Parts: sequence; C-alpha cells; structure tokens
Amino acid sequence: MNKSIPLLMAGILAATVSLAQQTITGLVTPESVVAWKDGYFVSQIGPKLDAAAKDGDGSIAFVKAGKVQSLRYFNDTLNAPKGLVIIGHILYVTDIDHLKGYDINSRKKVFDLNLEGKAGVLNDITTAHDSLLVVTDSFKGDVLLADPRSGAIRQLGNLATANGVAYDESTDELYVCTMGPDMNGKGQLYHRRLDVINDTFQPVKNSPSGLFDGLVQLDATHLLLSDWITVNRPTEGLLQVYDLRAQSVSSIKVKHSPADIALDRKHHRLLVPVMLDNTLEIRPLTGLFPRH
Repeated sequence: MNKSIPLLMAGILAATVSLAQQTITGLVTPESVVAWKDGYFVSQIGPKLDAAAKDGDGSIAFVKAGKVQSLRYFNDTLNAPKGLVIIGHILYVTDIDHLKGYDINSRKKVFDLNLEGKAGVLNDITTAHDSLLVVTDSFKGDVLLADPRSGAIRQLGNLATANGVAYDESTDELYVCTMGPDMNGKGQLYHRRLDVINDTFQPVKNSPSGLFDGLVQLDATHLLLSDWITVNRPTEGLLQVYDLRAQSVSSIKVKHSPADIALDRKHHRLLVPVMLDNTLEIRPLTGLFPRH
C-alpha cells in the first residue's frame, strides 16, 4: 500500500473538519463576537437576559480551539456588554451607557467614555478611518461617532431601534439596520455618507424588512443581516443578504435569536452568537450563500 495515501486522506479529513460548522457551548447570553488571532472574544449579557440592567453580571469570554478558554477575560465589572470591535490591541465594547476599551495584552481597562444620562442602551459598534468608532443606541435611536483619542462624540442621525452598523471605507457608506418600531420586526436597512456632514440616513432601495440585530459587509456588493424575526418566543431566525448592485434580498433560515454577527476573514468564517441557546455558531462562508 502506498504510504502517502493515508497521509493524503488524513489531510483531506482535517480540511473537512476545519471547514465544518462548529457550535461553541458554555456561554452566558452571548450578544456579540469579534475575531482575534486564532480565537474570538464574545460579549455576554449574563445569566439574566436584561439588556439594560446595571447588575454587574456581564463579561467578555475568550473562545479558542473549539471551546471557552475564559468566561471572564477582563477582570472588570460589566453590566450588559454588547458590541465589540478591535483597533490595534484595544478591544472596545458598549455597555449600556459606557463605551469602554481594554488592552488585550495587559487585560486592563484603558478607556471609559461615560455617557450616563445621555445614552439609553448602546448596542453595536464599528470602526471608521482606523481610529474612530460608530456606535448605535437602540433605546434612543442615536447613531454616534466617537473619537476614543479625545473622547469627542457627535450624533450622525437618529433611527428608531438602531442596531447593527457597518462602514464601507471605499465608498464612504455607513449602513445601519433597525428592529422596527417597538421592535415589531419591521426594521429596515439605512445608509448615509459618513464624511458628508449634512447627509442624512435614508432606506436603501428595496430594503429588506425584519427584526435586525447584526450587520456585516461580506464583500464590495453584499451586506449580511441577522434577523430575529420576532422577540416573542422566536422559533427560527434568518440571515438576509442584501445585494447592493441588484438591490435585492435573499435569505436562509437559521436558529432562533441570531445576535450580533461578525466575520472571521482570516479563516473565511461567519460567527453567529445564538443568544437564547448560549452558544456561538462558527459557519464556513464557502457555500453558505451559493448565489454570492
């Protein structure tokens, strides 16, 4: 028997396993996720599913090699942490009415923008121009631009139940999705130019409709939105793809409560926190949307 055949088969099997969908268990109401090297940081609202409670039971977990390595990576009090993004080696997180930053290497808090009395519930977050942060406030509807270097902040617009946010640097298009009035599942996808001061948010043409949570840009012409459909005992969710060029929508069914999705571009994966199952699904992007 050719000795190279078992080695070849082992390589094929390893590649198949690496491309297979994974489910990470043991999380505590996961809301958002971001890739870091060969692992993932996951924000956890805590045992009580209360997105606005200052109860001190929130945390940020670290997942690697298919399991939770640490349920509390940073030893700091968090209430209901949600959106996550990394600039350099600083992890930024929204926590109700605070925008905090943690040094990943030292595990110390290095930034804390206090918006008590000004913010309702800060939710998703994304970067712009490598050093700025765009943050949504789902309770007040504000879309905010923050500079963590100076602490300066300004309003970019107001969209009822604003949630997921993504920015396309190449086109200067800022996208925000909403959950609909009173979270009724009739939310839409909006856009405006970030650097045009007087620009305002408008729905994209033929906007998808849903109870949208997360938003990522798959490539130059496709956006991906996670859709709870309903918060009243959801039985399934959707991933909706909006084609910027064709101005059309396609979708696939997924588990209920798909929260703030993210991309692991290094490994070509889609990261889906399944909030009500306390799990993180890691899906290969290849073949997930055959039409794209």
